[in-house]
Amino acid sequence: MFWIFAILLVLACLGVLAFGLRGPARPSAGADGPDAERAFFRHQLEGIDRDMEAGRLSSEEATAAKAELAREVMLHEKETAGKKGGMSGRTVMLAILPVAAVVSLGLYAWIGRADLPGLPLAGREQPAQISVSDIEAAVATVEAQMEQTPDDVRGWLVLAPIYMEQGRFAEAANAWRRVLSLEPPTADRETNLAEALILGSDGVADDEAMTLLRSAVEADPIHVRSRFYLAGQLTQTGQYEEAVALWDELLGLATGDEAWVDTARSGLVAAQAGLESGTLGDSEPDATMDVMIRGMVDGLAARLYDEGGSATEWIQLVRSRIELDGADAARADLERGLAALSGQERLALEDFGREAGLME
Repeated sequence: MFWIFAILLVLACLGVLAFGLRGPARPSAGADGPDAERAFFRHQLEGIDRDMEAGRLSSEEATAAKAELAREVMLHEKETAGKKGGMSGRTVMLAILPVAAVVSLGLYAWIGRADLPGLPLAGREQPAQISVSDIEAAVATVEAQMEQTPDDVRGWLVLAPIYMEQGRFAEAANAWRRVLSLEPPTADRETNLAEALILGSDGVADDEAMTLLRSAVEADPIHVRSRFYLAGQLTQTGQYEEAVALWDELLGLATGDEAWVDTARSGLVAAQAGLESGTLGDSEPDATMDVMIRGMVDGLAARLYDEGGSATEWIQLVRSRIELDGADAARADLERGLAALSGQERLALEDFGREAGLME
């Protein structure tokens, strides 16, 4: 019954289109001829691309469809070459319509699922739930791809933040090293590698991490996150004079409204106390770990504000804001994320916002 209905529907559509194409030709030269033919085939090609992007065709199926379309184009050009005056665009359309119908029905018969029941509308509006196993499977897929294309920087840029989120700091460090080896270093990426090294060493920066942080500070005179990390490490290791100067420099970059200002002031107090007494007293605020956590969160926020990101990254930022700065600050980041995202990504962030009690 379904196929009878489908075929009748296609025939009805063909009839309507054919009737419309039988009308008198417009005098304009651009209404038919080679331009119209090319436009038709271009439309077919765009349709294949849309089907691939929507997941209705795999990349292999799309390639095969494009190859078949190219064959049709070459065959058509061969048949029409040398004909006096050539065929009109209307004639081409009439000739192609049956082919398009047959291809459409055949393609649906190949990949369609007419046997599946209709999905209720309420069910369609529910965002897909991403499980841990889905994420792990996606990571495994990217990792397998990177074994084949180890110089593809995009893959490492995908993997490195995921490794950080999962607490796989050694693997994150290796991924950021690959990024730095493939493209010119930036303050953000050098700090990202230093961050992975520090967190992988329980908050202690080795020589490599310190070198990276100093390089990032020198490369970008207004880079906040690298200065946070470096000032905190200098305070922790007793290099108080340099730490005080760096805390002052960092506070000089603030307008006063930033959430990290209080943490930086605490770091400055700790470094000044160490400079005066030669060591940090038990009663002095050692804000090193708070500084590193704040540096991570503010660095993520700065990147998402400037470049955007995935729903997972916005959720990570909002969750961190709840812990560090409370619901109001988290709600502000949630609103930014919702404005930046769309589709399923936006729905996922909305769900998290409701679960966290930040929105109704």
